[in-house]
Amino acid sequence: MRIQGILFDMDGVLLDTERLSTIAWQKTAKRWQIDLPVSFINSYKGKNLVESRKLYLQRFGTDFPYDEFRAEKTEYMQEDIRVNGLPVKKGVYDLLKYAKEHQIKLAVATSTSRSTAEAYLRQVGIYEDFQAIVYGDSVAASKPEPDIYLEAAKQIGVKPEECFVIEDSTAGVMAGYHAGAQVIHIPDQITVPEEVLQKTYRIVEDMTKVIDLLEDEILL
Repeated sequence: MRIQGILFDMDGVLLDTERLSTIAWQKTAKRWQIDLPVSFINSYKGKNLVESRKLYLQRFGTDFPYDEFRAEKTEYMQEDIRVNGLPVKKGVYDLLKYAKEHQIKLAVATSTSRSTAEAYLRQVGIYEDFQAIVYGDSVAASKPEPDIYLEAAKQIGVKPEECFVIEDSTAGVMAGYHAGAQVIHIPDQITVPEEVLQKTYRIVEDMTKVIDLLEDEILL
């Protein structure tokens, strides 16, 4: 079955922001003098704000000022981006160009809020490349539920099984898998369990390898 659409996660897939996010969370935790191991930070990556808030309240108590903590983390991250720019993952521009040339429809399905995600995508000049963008605050159920990928496929008019989903996180891989798409995992900051990796279509090192997969498909 020929791939007709590609559905991208944003953080850690299109943009090298998961690394920046981890640094900002740890910097905030140090100032607040709380223990925030990377394993805990990774546990909510790929999930929306509602789900990450739940995890913080479970860990630190129901009176933990999560929104204030998150706002400070966001400030640290935005300052990093203002100083150093917003890093784009290897091969992104090449893959978007290839997809356009081969009439493959494109969508973003990100757990990040609309305001932040749209600003990031515009900043790196790729916002207009997508026929649809589904944000974390526009669907009821967060990844690993499939809702966001089902909605993204619907908005570009392609069946999920005719789409590649490109993901870096455990929650994202499971969301794409449960949506019925062909999931490609590109490793980033999160170590995805082996039993989850077994649900992927392919594991590749960067976006240029996705072009290779699409080329192989055309030749079949």
